[in-house]
Amino acid sequence: SRFEFTRVMRDALESEHVSRNLHSWIDLIFGCAQRGQPAVDRHNVFYYLTYEGAVDLDALEDADQRRAIETQIVNFGQTPTQIFRKA
Repeated sequence: SRFEFTRVMRDALESEHVSRNLHSWIDLIFGCAQRGQPAVDRHNVFYYLTYEGAVDLDALEDADQRRAIETQIVNFGQTPTQIFRKA
């Protein structure tokens, strides 16, 4: 049931394991391990279009190319803004 799912997820998120490792997840998603060699070392790399600023949509003159890139971003998502650059 949805209630059981919520209970299980809450228990997992409030666990000691998550508390001990949350900083590593933050580094992967928002921090120094999101891009570059630290990301490669942690197997945390994604298709280039998912990264903020990877393509300037306003500069694209080919409407089909722009539509294709926009569709890909909408369907596959975008990597969050990198807010921490140092470990």
